[in-house]
Amino acid sequence: MRALLVGVSDYDDSLGLADLRGPANDITLLHQVLRARGASDITLLADGVPGGSVPSRAAILAAFGDLAARATAGDLVYIHLSGHGTRQGDPEGDETDGLDEVFLPADTGRAEPGSNRIPNALIDDEIGAAVRRIRQTGADVWLVMDSCHSGSGLRAAAPETAARFVDPALLGIDVAASRLGEAQVIEDSGPEPPGRFLAFYAAQSSELAREVNFRGEDGADNWFGLFSAKLAARIQDAGAISYRQLFQAVLADMNDGTVPGGARLQTPLWEGTLIDAAVFGGGDTAGLRRFALRHGTLLAGKVHGLSDGTVMGLIADAADPADAVLGYAQLQKTGATSARLIPVDAGCEPLAAAPCPAAGSLPPNARFAQVAARPIDLVVRLAPPVDLASAAPLAADDPARVALKTALGQVNDGRGTRIEIDPAQYDIEVVLAEGALWFGPRAVIGNRPVGLPVAPRAPELAAALDRIRRAEDLARLLASVARKPSLLSPNPVEVTVEADGVDAALLEPEGSAVPPYEECGAAIGADASAPVRLPPGAELKQCDQLAIAARGTVSGARDVNRIHIDARFCVHAAHERIEGTAAPRAVGDGMIMCSDCPDGYSAGAERMFLVVTEAEDNTEPLNLEGLVETCAAPGATRSGAAAQLMSFLTAAAQRPGTRGSFGAMGATQVWVERFDWSVLPKSEAFARAGLETTR
Repeated sequence: MRALLVGVSDYDDSLGLADLRGPANDITLLHQVLRARGASDITLLADGVPGGSVPSRAAILAAFGDLAARATAGDLVYIHLSGHGTRQGDPEGDETDGLDEVFLPADTGRAEPGSNRIPNALIDDEIGAAVRRIRQTGADVWLVMDSCHSGSGLRAAAPETAARFVDPALLGIDVAASRLGEAQVIEDSGPEPPGRFLAFYAAQSSELAREVNFRGEDGADNWFGLFSAKLAARIQDAGAISYRQLFQAVLADMNDGTVPGGARLQTPLWEGTLIDAAVFGGGDTAGLRRFALRHGTLLAGKVHGLSDGTVMGLIADAADPADAVLGYAQLQKTGATSARLIPVDAGCEPLAAAPCPAAGSLPPNARFAQVAARPIDLVVRLAPPVDLASAAPLAADDPARVALKTALGQVNDGRGTRIEIDPAQYDIEVVLAEGALWFGPRAVIGNRPVGLPVAPRAPELAAALDRIRRAEDLARLLASVARKPSLLSPNPVEVTVEADGVDAALLEPEGSAVPPYEECGAAIGADASAPVRLPPGAELKQCDQLAIAARGTVSGARDVNRIHIDARFCVHAAHERIEGTAAPRAVGDGMIMCSDCPDGYSAGAERMFLVVTEAEDNTEPLNLEGLVETCAAPGATRSGAAAQLMSFLTAAAQRPGTRGSFGAMGATQVWVERFDWSVLPKSEAFARAGLETTR
């Protein structure tokens, strides 16, 4: 395996171009990981990295050329680019939006007036041509780009995150002049090269790629590109899994509790022909993530999704079975890539704020560790509220901010999960717009507020916060179970989620008097598109449909529950019993998306969990309908059974592979799969389709 690692942290200060803090750490970590995976031919073009050269445009292109000269058929060439990204006009006319995506080397300059071309920038066409020359040798290429290509944010993410995006105007680029400038000669693509190709991109074009501060145990700054860090942590121990499985695992890791809330808004993308090949050629693996120990220190940390309070099972060899545990230790002083191990009893409860007492010593022959129990975070964190019109945080004496503070005091006056405002790491954004406070994992799409709108008065806010707390408690527990490795105990039910989109031109304009059910009936009837598998982080619109189906892969009976958390934090449940391995069965009715719903506006981020449980003999089906809803009519929820459910999920989330039961409901094991998407405001859906937003 050969590799080219490019990290650009230091830019020309005279341009007003902000330096980055993460690329040097990205490249250092990836260099270590790739060497451990057997790579010996590694070129480092990174400032601030021992042995690295200045990542100028000429140096990067020369390194691409050197790889093309050395690569041979059957090689795998890994290329990683970490740094700033932006956009400029597309003189070749091969981009559908008229803009080239651009990576900025260390010697990037400002465009001359009228040229609309950034000096020394690397455009996507050039990178593609350089990769193609390597593929002509018969070598396969895996390209990873951790930079922004476009987009803007409501505000800078949070104090612990930063964006890898440069406003084109800062470098003298007018993106409206999409085809100005002198055309560059890019080689004709010609026939497809013999080498295969795969590209991972850190974020889609409408989002920012983030770098995140994973603080060390001494409190010192430790910045990494979020995508680079999570990818490195996964390929460190990836065995016989496909690149598709790797991509899905990284996407899930980017949504875990160690990631600041604002950074979770980026959605990676992939393209290429290697997606279903084995990572690095693969190797045998038991499917259970294990991390190495050295002198009482775990060689894994926050970038691996671990945190203080996590209990680890200690084992002698990475190939030992899952139950070959020699003892237990709890993580303390968890840094970016390492953590301190404190020996504890097997019954240690994983609480980050209340570590268990030390018990005995670490087994002398322990060389690896696996997660035995995870801490449950009992805090839901809100971002400080921001005024959408001005993008400025609300002042402490702003009436809406005062009402929110009062409501927080009311909902936190008792036991259970707290809700706090945390500017550094948050789960939910809050914006003031259209006379309401809006709450959501994403509170703005385009220039429109989305999520749950609440009148900025304490009583209404307290009721809404209670709904949010219950929905987030459930989502957090289910997401924690969904993160557990499944290869040792694979899901016995195959779940498929298919999306069927309609043509935006078939939709009614905003404010139309046509009822949504009539609008969608007509649009669906007139659209002939075929359903596709729901992609990660999909962006759906009014009248798009989702169909959820499940089929048993082995004999036996299982219950499948669909838990849908909509943009307004309403939880909906549907149940289906799956017996045997016959044809797939629908899990609940098909879902029709709506931003302009019959009961009001409802755009924003949505989540769905498919919970599969083994059925016990002589017990009733595990049907969660009526147990988890947050917007049900009063008295509709069976509160006693709901409490029992939450208790079981808490145990399942803390201890991977936990077996227990819901009493008479009878579940012996639980598997959870998660799906995320956003429902676009209708104006944004029209704009992306190139239609007038008012139609």
